[in-house]
Amino acid sequence: MSLFEKFIKEAYGSQYVIPVYQRNYTWKKNKQVKQLLADIERILKGETKKHFIGTVVYNIVKTDFMVREREVVDGQQRLITMFLIAYALRNIAKAQGADDIAQAITSSYLENNSSDKYKYRLQPSVSDDDAYSYIAKDIIGDYEGSSLVMENYKFLYSSLEALTKEYSLMAVINAVREIYIVRIELDTDDDAQQIFESINSTGEKLTAADLIRNYIMMRRTNDEQETIYEKYWLKLEKIFPESKKLAEFIRFYLASKMYTLTTEKDLYQVFKEYWKAHDGENKYLEILGDILHYAQHFERLYLSEKPDTLGEQLFDFRKLQSFMPAPFSIRLLEHLRVGEITLEQAKHTLKILNTYLIRRYINGQDTSAISRFFPGYLKNVEAQIEANGNFDKYVDICIYFLVNDNKANSKFMPDDTQLRSYLETANAYALSNIRWVLDKIESHNNPAPVDLSALNIEHVMPQTQNEYWAGVSGLDEDEYTKVVNRLGNLTLAASSDNSKMGNKDFAEKKKILETTKHLNLNAPILEKDSWTVADIEARCQTLIDKIIEIFPYEKSSYEVVGKDSKRYITLEAKGIVAMGYLNEDESLTVYADSQVYFDTEPSADSLKELREDFIEKEMIIPKDGGYVFAQSYTFGSPSTATDFILGGSNNGWNYWKDNTGQVINDSLRKKS
Repeated sequence: MSLFEKFIKEAYGSQYVIPVYQRNYTWKKNKQVKQLLADIERILKGETKKHFIGTVVYNIVKTDFMVREREVVDGQQRLITMFLIAYALRNIAKAQGADDIAQAITSSYLENNSSDKYKYRLQPSVSDDDAYSYIAKDIIGDYEGSSLVMENYKFLYSSLEALTKEYSLMAVINAVREIYIVRIELDTDDDAQQIFESINSTGEKLTAADLIRNYIMMRRTNDEQETIYEKYWLKLEKIFPESKKLAEFIRFYLASKMYTLTTEKDLYQVFKEYWKAHDGENKYLEILGDILHYAQHFERLYLSEKPDTLGEQLFDFRKLQSFMPAPFSIRLLEHLRVGEITLEQAKHTLKILNTYLIRRYINGQDTSAISRFFPGYLKNVEAQIEANGNFDKYVDICIYFLVNDNKANSKFMPDDTQLRSYLETANAYALSNIRWVLDKIESHNNPAPVDLSALNIEHVMPQTQNEYWAGVSGLDEDEYTKVVNRLGNLTLAASSDNSKMGNKDFAEKKKILETTKHLNLNAPILEKDSWTVADIEARCQTLIDKIIEIFPYEKSSYEVVGKDSKRYITLEAKGIVAMGYLNEDESLTVYADSQVYFDTEPSADSLKELREDFIEKEMIIPKDGGYVFAQSYTFGSPSTATDFILGGSNNGWNYWKDNTGQVINDSLRKKS
């Protein structure tokens, strides 16, 4: 039913009460409220006749001749917002001299013919009541507190006022009257708590993929739905039988197109925005075909075990099973599919990608630093391809933004010196991919590779110290534990031999290892007469040399097109550091790893909400006791970026400095 014309208007004499146990009002003006206003504008534009806002569940808890009290069980957020819209329209009507309309809104929707506590049609929860009462009594100017209810009211007033000027007051009121709900009225015998739990928690929730499928198909004819399902969606479901896995893929697909990784919670909304921006209503077959191609690339990269023309590079990528580079890697295979890059370019790019990941893994670096890196990385690569006008330098560009451009931040790829320094003393046995690394060392340049599947990792000097090995090592128990887990003490042995060797002395171990003397890893060990700490250290250097050879550190001599070195700028204030690039239009791209000072809030409400939104979407993440950008973000101006980063209100032109140390107000600002 129409929320205003039926649910509220025909409930004259009733009061909707938000009970104390309900959560506080939480809708944000730049998120849910902004979306609702956009839906109202769609009605105004004639794009839709009505808009369904959701369900309102209530229970009649008090009834007499004069009043009916209705306790809202579910739907309080949308109900409060709709009443705020009614108050905003009433006050806009007053301001425009339409007193008769203002009075009609008051008597039809806002107030009962009563002077006691049931005067108003809505009684919000205790925490929200103070601000709401100022709005209901039309004494907004007297309010001095801080409240989402008041913030949203003011936002609604200014937004709706703008709409009345573009359309008309009555047009906006009539559009609002086309907002519909489903009403569920509970009987006295109904268990309100059980019904609330059923609505909000029980049952299998629809995933984002379910919602997306319904969104694409629902407004289509039966024939169109069958075409979509048989040609596209069924194939997607065969690749991703689990709906959650399909939703995960769609996140990566959107990241490869929009260059930002959305949260699972926001996926459905972001997909709808992408669909509309690309005219999905008319070009739905084209978009679905593109999605299917990318899904097939994902399958090839992560799910298939078939031999592939991409050879060893793809095999290694599959073994790593890292979904972080998925937005980039599926785009890589799309470039290959359409013939924009060659097979050799694709292989080389996968190789450097594998090297980047494995060097970071075996150097013990935190994966959270690169969890959102790849969409921005892809954006940089694609921008340079476009600037060059071709894909001739594709590999060089990929290497540049993966290696050269990250040398000074947390996303760096360890060079040979850094890798060696870490692995000389690291607990290599604890590394997640150490078994695969040993397999790679064994198989590298081996003309007759052997089946390694039945082998296990073996410690030559055993993990548990006994009298013999204490004497050989000359180490106390703590130092012994550190040494035996180093790379140089690890090898591969048959599963049956692994249990036989145990804590036996070296001579006995050698006899058992004879069964695997054909392994390159074991042959040098079997030539030894003893196995000491010095032998472990020497073998460690040999194996590190192999790793460096297998996963070489590559740098690029590529020179970025369209970037002015003076425009790379830095902000240092309040103990934090941020890096960025001042674009030609004077917008400012703040780079990932830039710190944010959270002890002071920005003065602007929009930036306060943006901070909250960034934390919620994991675009800002905790690090070293503070917060940093997880991915790059472009602000409209240096001042907006500075307010966001430092809080308060600042002239950003006087905070950021170019690479010569000058403030950008003097060196880079365009002045008339």
